[in-house]
Amino acid sequence: MDGAHDMGGVAWSEPVQPEPNEPVFHAEWERRAFALTLAMSMPGGWNIDMSRFARGLSQQELLPDMASRA
Repeated sequence: MDGAHDMGGVAWSEPVQPEPNEPVFHAEWERRAFALTLAMSMPGGWNIDMSRFARGLSQQELLPDMASRA
């Protein structure tokens, strides 16, 4: 496997270099998205695999009724 989902990286990519004093979240939306993912897993609403699948969906796949109204 040599793609974006390969946890080993890709042959043409350099190793990730952490920023000095890097914040946990660079933007407020990242903090909120992480909180939603954690909150949904608490009541058994979904697991990490379901979360990854949902992130990979397009807006039309995720909200088909809303897309048809636009």
